[in-house]
Amino acid sequence: MVGAIDPDERSDWQAWRAAAARPAVDAELRALYTEVDAAIAQRGPTCWTSGKCCKFDSFGHRLYVTALEVAWFLGQIDSPADAHAAPPTPVAGGGIRLPQMAQTPGACPYQLDGRCSTHTVRPLGCRIFFCQAGTEDWQQDLYELFLTRLRAMHERHAVEYRYMDWIAGLEAAGR
Repeated sequence: MVGAIDPDERSDWQAWRAAAARPAVDAELRALYTEVDAAIAQRGPTCWTSGKCCKFDSFGHRLYVTALEVAWFLGQIDSPADAHAAPPTPVAGGGIRLPQMAQTPGACPYQLDGRCSTHTVRPLGCRIFFCQAGTEDWQQDLYELFLTRLRAMHERHAVEYRYMDWIAGLEAAGR
């Protein structure tokens, strides 16, 4: 049945959300992202395209994340600590949708007016990807390094590792 929610999937998302809310997991993920940001800053890339890469379908790529990243992200935007984030709105049939999803299918729902509305809590792939020429020389290696560490974090905290498309993960988590 289309739109039906698998009970196992629901419990998976409950487990990921619970794990993401644990202080030790939260602190470790924040520290990892801080380290990623510092590694990026050392390389000095600049985003000059104002969010074109966030329009995944028209840009011709996908953003992949772990389920724990999705759960942590949603926990951050659900809390009043991130005043710039718009909370997700439930839609009929499950999933989440913000107004711009309907306006730009296949784009990140958190891009508002060409800018990331949740920049401080964005996932690993968003932090590392730059369209700027010359950045492709280091992006893949850096991504693999930190993704390996992210996967190890899952293991240390006994959190199931699942890798998925960003938009599909947001929709599945919102069911």
